[in-house]
Amino acid sequence: MQNMPDSLKRIIEKSPNLEHRIRGLPNLGENLIDGQFSKEVSKIYDAFGLYGNELYSLENERIRNISSRSLGGGSPMRTSAFPLCKEALINIISSDELSDYPMAAGDEESRKIILEYLKQEGLKCNNGLSEDNIIFTVSSTHAFNIISSIIARPHDVILMTGPNYGLFTFVPERISGATVEILPLSEEDNWYVNPQKLSKRIDEINADLKAKYGESLGYTPKVVAFLNENPHNPLGKVMNENNKEILEGIGNVCLSKGVFVIDDLIYRDLTYDRDNLAKPMASYEKFFDNTITITGLSKSYGLASIRSGMVVANEIIIRAIRNKIFQTMDSSPVLQGRALAGAFNASERRKKEYGNYFNPIIEEYKYRLELLKALINGLDFIDDSSLREKIENDIRNYAFDYNINQILDGIPNVDFVNGTLPDSGFFEMLDFTGLKNKVAENGRVISDEKELLKYLYEQEKIKLILGQSISWPNEEQLIGRVTTALPREDLVEHFSAMNKCLRKLR
Repeated sequence: MQNMPDSLKRIIEKSPNLEHRIRGLPNLGENLIDGQFSKEVSKIYDAFGLYGNELYSLENERIRNISSRSLGGGSPMRTSAFPLCKEALINIISSDELSDYPMAAGDEESRKIILEYLKQEGLKCNNGLSEDNIIFTVSSTHAFNIISSIIARPHDVILMTGPNYGLFTFVPERISGATVEILPLSEEDNWYVNPQKLSKRIDEINADLKAKYGESLGYTPKVVAFLNENPHNPLGKVMNENNKEILEGIGNVCLSKGVFVIDDLIYRDLTYDRDNLAKPMASYEKFFDNTITITGLSKSYGLASIRSGMVVANEIIIRAIRNKIFQTMDSSPVLQGRALAGAFNASERRKKEYGNYFNPIIEEYKYRLELLKALINGLDFIDDSSLREKIENDIRNYAFDYNINQILDGIPNVDFVNGTLPDSGFFEMLDFTGLKNKVAENGRVISDEKELLKYLYEQEKIKLILGQSISWPNEEQLIGRVTTALPREDLVEHFSAMNKCLRKLR
């Protein structure tokens, strides 16, 4: 058990009869190759284990009947499905086509519809873009799983930013025995990827791998891919026409070093500036063959439960993905493809429905961000008088069980991480470092992120995602990822509860 993550050790301690069978449970918290996660991934794994399991042991009589106040979840704002997606799903369910086995590549009709949309969005392929450059998956996460399995060998590296979407960090090690390494983002770069730092980091990792393994494996492990999240998850930074030099820099670095760009566009349609959406790496013809684009419907189109994803790439990559789907699932699900075709098509009707659907969603997310600013920094932080009045009314309506004056003053010793307010999506990064070493009435010392999370839960059943869970680059800070994908009343109530319990610290 010595190499097992702490969260799994705790499970085995409760179920000792499982210990001798652990090797019969493949990939239970283990690297496929070495039987253990890397240091970086183990740290993340334990943080998620705390969030998911250990907190419940802290429940006391006072909070037992309180509903969990989850501020960390990644579920998008609850809304009706995009009309054309809904229509496409109803039509296929009402037909007789569901009795047929689909192809592993996904049904051709849907891919042809999406092809015209991709051309409209400017994607360019050296040999001419075709439906053979498109394949459907069960979510973008499923897509990333398959991609990791076909591009990486044991001990190869997939490079990700820090912070990142924490759940992706487990995938390469479990799927192919590859390793995840981190490219730290920084305030000095305004939290964008710095192409020069990316180039240097790739060279450093490759040099280390060569020194460690040489040709002992029959090949020299190397960095095989960089996960480019655009918009970034969780920071919400968008690379579009206004800062395309960064995107071009990333593309040139990866192309010159033989590193695939996995271009994750899942949050693209939740960009606040509707005229400047994220620019796909594959819209540059010279980068197309070196880019694997992934996207899906979960975050934007009100269809998280459908689990619908898509990959756009060179035909050789698509063929490898198709073979993997054929080996594991036999065929690609038709419902996913039809829903994607409803979302991504070049029709005039889609353009009309797109504005009608997304404009109110984006305006609501922008308002909730302003509401969160008031809850964290205080109502006086809001300059616009009409907006301030609206926010104050919401706070008074939904925080009626709390000290209103304290709520309107904000939360002491808590602030947004400078420069991280999003341009897309529904995540915000909060800095709790001002609470470090403060002491609770029960003697708990807020020495690190885990102690902060334990305190918030045992006081008010509050949960958030720790910076440690998403590879936050500065371990000295106490960071929490929170979401505004909550109803206004929950947002106010949950942060009012946080305000109340953090004011007790001394």
